[in-house]
Amino acid sequence: MKKVNLIVFIAFIAAFFSCESESNVSVDFSQDEMLTNYANNLIVPSFESYKNATNALKEKTAVFTATPSEETLNSLKEALKDSYNAWSKVNAYQFGPAMEASLLSNSNTFPTKYLEVESSIVSNNWNLGSITSNNKKGLPAVDYLIFNQDAAETVTAFADDNRKRYLTECVADLDNRASSVYELWVNGYAAEFSANTGNDPSSALSFLVNEYNKAYERCKNQRVGYPLAKFSSDLTPQVSPKSVEAYYSQETLALLVSNIESLENIFLGKGETDGEGLADYLDAYYKSGASEKDLTAEILNQFDMIKAKLDACNDPFSEHISNNDQVVNDLYDELTKLVVLIKSDMSSVLSVKITYQDSDGD
Repeated sequence: MKKVNLIVFIAFIAAFFSCESESNVSVDFSQDEMLTNYANNLIVPSFESYKNATNALKEKTAVFTATPSEETLNSLKEALKDSYNAWSKVNAYQFGPAMEASLLSNSNTFPTKYLEVESSIVSNNWNLGSITSNNKKGLPAVDYLIFNQDAAETVTAFADDNRKRYLTECVADLDNRASSVYELWVNGYAAEFSANTGNDPSSALSFLVNEYNKAYERCKNQRVGYPLAKFSSDLTPQVSPKSVEAYYSQETLALLVSNIESLENIFLGKGETDGEGLADYLDAYYKSGASEKDLTAEILNQFDMIKAKLDACNDPFSEHISNNDQVVNDLYDELTKLVVLIKSDMSSVLSVKITYQDSDGD
């Protein structure tokens, strides 16, 4: 009986201190409310929008492949742009159902291996379900297939049944995965996520903070750093303009802006309405005295600096990369400055361990 009482006492003490910061200063904040806001106000609506966009893309693909024309091609192109934009809103939620579906690697691995795409079409031999096909399908492959030539040449190319099938299968794969992830969120995972409080590696907060940081670093590294050869070990690094996202449609800058705006809104907890977010959580720590600096203000200020550098960029963004000009290098520098604020400082204040590693540095 004494042993049972001791266990109950220890559990009580653990629960009591879980409501306090590591500095033993009480922080008045509801994780439940924040997580519910993320699930219901940001994540589920974002996955619904992405699912709707890929479904429209599937419908436009069916129309285009049945009757290839410049008119049906233009409708398809707009549907792809909508899907890309909707993707930027779910980019930071690659945990839970999205992780189980390998949504990121199957939907937006870029740059696409266009030579292998063409080889597959010519040989009538491909398997989009294979892990080796991740860089030959998804949004980047569709971007290549419908934007790499002028409209008349593209319409002519799609007289080929193999090309029609390849495009159709790419889009069907995108739509199936988008629908599957959305259904899992609305049929149980949203409630599970909202109830998963705490800050251990299996908590919803840990999932959110880690995937948020990964998504941000994909903006910094994959969308800007890699094309600029920032991580090259060559003595004379060569920039790679074709490595940017959405190279063929030249939507690179618009998507980068959309990703950054989405990440800022996620930080704020701002979706269809403005609710509790990571910014409010950090504010609670600052106002209680548990955190010495106003980290929310610093992070938002750095987002403003990044957006100012984005405003200085022009389409096509790939030309900035080709020229390796000061504008895009300044952008990269400002992107880099935010990493320490959200990856080191924010995670430290919230007592969340960063559970992934990257080899690119900060």
